[in-house]
Amino acid sequence: MLRQRPNLVYTPFFLTLLGSSRNCTHRRKYYTQQCPGSKLSINAVLAKSDNDLPPSGLNGKALEFPSKDDFPTRASVLASIPAECFQKETIRSLFFAALSTGMTIGCGILAYLYIPLKLTFWPAWLAYALVTGTVATGCWVIAHEFGHNAFSDNRLTQDTIGYALHSLLLVPYFSWQRSHAVHHSRTNHLTEGETHVPYVKGDTKGTVNLSLHKSIGEGPFAAVQLVAHLIFGWPAYLLTGATGGSARGVTNHFIPNVNTGPVELFPGSWKNKVWISDIGVIAVVAGLTCWAHNAGFLTVAALYFGIS
Repeated sequence: MLRQRPNLVYTPFFLTLLGSSRNCTHRRKYYTQQCPGSKLSINAVLAKSDNDLPPSGLNGKALEFPSKDDFPTRASVLASIPAECFQKETIRSLFFAALSTGMTIGCGILAYLYIPLKLTFWPAWLAYALVTGTVATGCWVIAHEFGHNAFSDNRLTQDTIGYALHSLLLVPYFSWQRSHAVHHSRTNHLTEGETHVPYVKGDTKGTVNLSLHKSIGEGPFAAVQLVAHLIFGWPAYLLTGATGGSARGVTNHFIPNVNTGPVELFPGSWKNKVWISDIGVIAVVAGLTCWAHNAGFLTVAALYFGIS
């Protein structure tokens, strides 16, 4: 069952880490230091959790944090990785980009030729959506590498193909490149994290979700979260910065000036890059509109969006 700690709405991972009661004193000391003014509530949660949970495989060692000197430096980690892992092979990258794109388009052509656009064939269209969606994920994986500048050492090649592939997926290329870099540089930061940041109790998002969890119960709340993330999560993130930290507030990957927090997501020259990214997405939307005008909305909905 989900429980609260003073600064987060719900943290099942926190309870998983509690482990054995042998380290209960250490854990109380650590969380009291991290959450000043909350000693009684922390002790109460820990005491109850120790009685409820069996020892984990680590027996509580997960919370025995070593000193900073015990961790390897970034330089030492990078030095341990073979040099060939940092080499970008443009030809090989182009092959996999073409392969994923070709397979995705091929699925669409086969469906257009052999699956009638009739209600009685909805099981076939559902299968098409599942198969083609899975295949098209390969295009997104390749697009992800463009975002990391890992596709090619030739920046023109990388940005040109990356821009085209992102636009075809209705994702603004430079906008996502920037926000994804911020996501990696601020992972696990409760205020500056860019995506999948835990809701903080007291913030608007945290209050809304905690209230919903209390009102409908854990099972229905989990179902709501599942639907919200899988169906609405991606467009909500691009349009509002949903699941991002409070440091940037509401953001928009298409309009760089939308930024209600004190920290800018698209500072300086990145704003112009966002507008440039919009051109590609608008061009694809225009192409889809023309296609729908000539072939019919249902054809585009079924073949491109997987909706039948």
